[in-house]
Amino acid sequence: MTDLPPTGEPGPADPKPTREKLGRPPRFVVLVAAAVVLAFAGWSVVWYFGTQKAHAMIGEWLAAEAARGRTYDCAERGVGGYPFRVIVTCSNPSLDIADASPRIRATAQDFRAIAQVWNLTHVIYEIDGPVRVETGSKKNPRSGLDLSWDLLQGSLRAPGGEIASGDLAISGFAATPDPKFLGPGGGMTVTASAVEFHGRRGAAVTGTPPGTRDVDVAADAKDLVVTLAGKGPPDAVDLSFVGRLGALPYPPPRDPAAFFTAWRDKGGSIEVAKLSAEQGETELRAVGTLTPDGAGRPEGSVTIKLAGPDINTPGAAGAFGGLAPIMALALRFAGKADEIDGRTAVSGQVDFRDGQLFLGPMPIVELPRMF
Repeated sequence: MTDLPPTGEPGPADPKPTREKLGRPPRFVVLVAAAVVLAFAGWSVVWYFGTQKAHAMIGEWLAAEAARGRTYDCAERGVGGYPFRVIVTCSNPSLDIADASPRIRATAQDFRAIAQVWNLTHVIYEIDGPVRVETGSKKNPRSGLDLSWDLLQGSLRAPGGEIASGDLAISGFAATPDPKFLGPGGGMTVTASAVEFHGRRGAAVTGTPPGTRDVDVAADAKDLVVTLAGKGPPDAVDLSFVGRLGALPYPPPRDPAAFFTAWRDKGGSIEVAKLSAEQGETELRAVGTLTPDGAGRPEGSVTIKLAGPDINTPGAAGAFGGLAPIMALALRFAGKADEIDGRTAVSGQVDFRDGQLFLGPMPIVELPRMF
């Protein structure tokens, strides 16, 4: 009989336990880890100073605006966006432009602005409605307008501190006047499924008046409906404009009357490279140049084309608030046959002068003042 060793003691055939020592990690692994840590720390410093720069830029701009009587405020403001962005948030933003005549005040729901930490001069922003706009003081308001939308997004590029371009896109737009400020005639409600605006500072050209800027503009409105108080909504209109606003005063006066007066005095103009309006089967196109006259009314010449039912039977469609039938009738006598994208059309030159719109010698409609 073979004697077994006591429990817990290794037998002759049992291997002896060994302990392995962990070696040092390779040097390149240590270097890579250190580089990652240093890069992380360095980028954190870059982001921190980027946010501090954004804070300083906002503070300086707010102080400069306040000195001019223009106050921008937030119920709460914050800065975040680490690691690659700088995000500025503003809850319940408010605006008070005391140097405008009349005074302008506005409030919104929320405002957000985003910029890449390495390029703070390109800002993308969103504004949440509804927005309330009033003129006059709080104690004595003169008018009120309520704006709403599904989504409002925009962007600004301002290298060197001067705005070089701006873009704005709004979906589900509606503007309704406050009825308590309206007279007996009532007001009008404006809606659109989509609105876009794009502006770029135009290239400097010889002869541009000092203290002015030319701005290239493109604007679109889809399903635009203007409903007068007490009346049913008309058919929707699609609008498209491409052109240039010439000799805009810079820096621009905040008071609208002062702005338009300065624009007129410096030789301001509206160059229409393309204007298109479509309502139902009726389409109007126009090209030309207009300038404001001494009374703030448009002056100049524009070539128009008109296609649609009103050409052959004026009044058949009654498009554009009844203006299309009048223009169709006048163009049949003073214009010529033309086409729009293969559709039968008539065209002619209309003149804006003496506060009226003329087609040949025939006055068609009184012109409203632009300002």
